[in-house]
Amino acid sequence: MAFTNAEKQARWRERHIAARRSAQRIANLLVRRKWPDGTIKELAVLLGMFLTREGVRSLRRELRALKEPTKKERKAHEGANAQSIQAAWLRDHPDKTIKDYRRLSGDELWHFLAASNDAALLAEKQAWERDHPGEEWPEHMCGLSEREYTDYQRWRRQHERCMKQP
Repeated sequence: MAFTNAEKQARWRERHIAARRSAQRIANLLVRRKWPDGTIKELAVLLGMFLTREGVRSLRRELRALKEPTKKERKAHEGANAQSIQAAWLRDHPDKTIKDYRRLSGDELWHFLAASNDAALLAEKQAWERDHPGEEWPEHMCGLSEREYTDYQRWRRQHERCMKQP
């Protein structure tokens, strides 16, 4: 019996999802601060002997994701975040200026952010229900199994890519 392309892809994802999860678990272990540096390097060399090339790539990807940002990186991220909030506020208030934005109180800005987050969450829920008819939207991620969480994250990345395209 021949499998359809979708079935082949599902089987491939099922087989390889364990390798990605293992790489993430190993990365979590390697990042622990309790071990001296020499032990971490030795463990990484030993893992390199047993992992395939793709396994090493996955491990490096996970380690980069878990790396603590430097002060400079944190400051740059905070600045970019503040600029995006300002741009969103100015987009929603076309008759206002940057001076008006700077005069906002913390409560006013908080209410704006809460309203825009609620709108984004509602849009995501509607998109999920449109793409998954008959399925209930997973409001709380903590109740999902590993597979369901991975599938949801994959759908969300794909949905965000579609939303960015003009």
